[in-house]
Amino acid sequence: MKPDWIRNLTSGSFAVLLHIVLIGLFVFGMAPSSEPRLASQPKVDIVQAKVLNEADILKEMQRQKDIEDTKRDQENKRQTKIDKKLEETQQELARKEQEFIDQQERAKIENKKEQEEIKKLEKKRKIQEQKTREAEQLRQDEEKKERVAKEKRKVQEQKTREAEQKRKVAEEKEFEAQQQRRAAEEKRKLAEADRKAEEQRKADAEKASKLAEEKKRKAEEATKAEEKRKIDAERKAQLAEADRMLQESLQAEQQEQELRRVAGVVDQYSLIIKQRVKRYWIKTSTGEVGLEAIVNVSLLPSGDVKRVTIVQGSGNAVFDRSAETAVYKAAPLPLPSDPKAAAQFRNFQFKFKPE
Repeated sequence: MKPDWIRNLTSGSFAVLLHIVLIGLFVFGMAPSSEPRLASQPKVDIVQAKVLNEADILKEMQRQKDIEDTKRDQENKRQTKIDKKLEETQQELARKEQEFIDQQERAKIENKKEQEEIKKLEKKRKIQEQKTREAEQLRQDEEKKERVAKEKRKVQEQKTREAEQKRKVAEEKEFEAQQQRRAAEEKRKLAEADRKAEEQRKADAEKASKLAEEKKRKAEEATKAEEKRKIDAERKAQLAEADRMLQESLQAEQQEQELRRVAGVVDQYSLIIKQRVKRYWIKTSTGEVGLEAIVNVSLLPSGDVKRVTIVQGSGNAVFDRSAETAVYKAAPLPLPSDPKAAAQFRNFQFKFKPE
């Protein structure tokens, strides 16, 4: 669609050109006729006029009158043609002017329609922008709700882990108490055996003092008693060694349980760190499907990233750089509250495989 000013300029130029043509036609139409004038009558010599009779004079007057009538008729016809042309020209000019006015009106109508269409489009755009802002606000609210839910889950998981830890500690204490009760029972049995042995020895001694004839038997019983004492002593030594080995076994088991506990916490937070880094990883367009890299990360006590190094690259430099960038963006990384487990993350490695 042509702009309004181009349409107006075209219509105005056409109207001016039409006026110029009509004025030219009018000027040239009013020019004097090119018909040759009748040759003027030669002057009649006054001397010769005397011989003219009245009939010749009348005839000459009639001829002159006819010539004048013919000229008037020709002039009237020419003027009629000019008037007709002028009327036609005025009619054509009026028609062109009306067309120009109609074009102006149509241009105004079209311009009004265009303005209304622009207003409608502007209104639609504002409505769309309002919807976009509302959608963005809704997305931000959803993200906030999700973050709050994640924090609640983390707190609940921490409470669950602490409860599980307390339960394990209670079970370990109960196990140690059972071991101590078993050891006390063994000691009691040994003491009871010693007491009975001592009572038996006294009874044998009384019998030996009373029965001389039983000296040999007493000596044999004494020898047996000595052997039994040695056996008891050996048993005591064995029990002491067993108790020492039991204590060492309990300590080793406690250390192993502590190592397993710390390893479990480390594995759990390693998985959390991997998932956090994946959330901050931006996929590139280099076709990194199936790629993986081993990343070494050095952390500060606050969880901020001190240094990131690719220990084993994927073969794709762009992918390796995107992995480093994701680790930096994910900082600060979550760290366990347990000091032993947290110490494992001062400098650690993990396999980065987003797909």
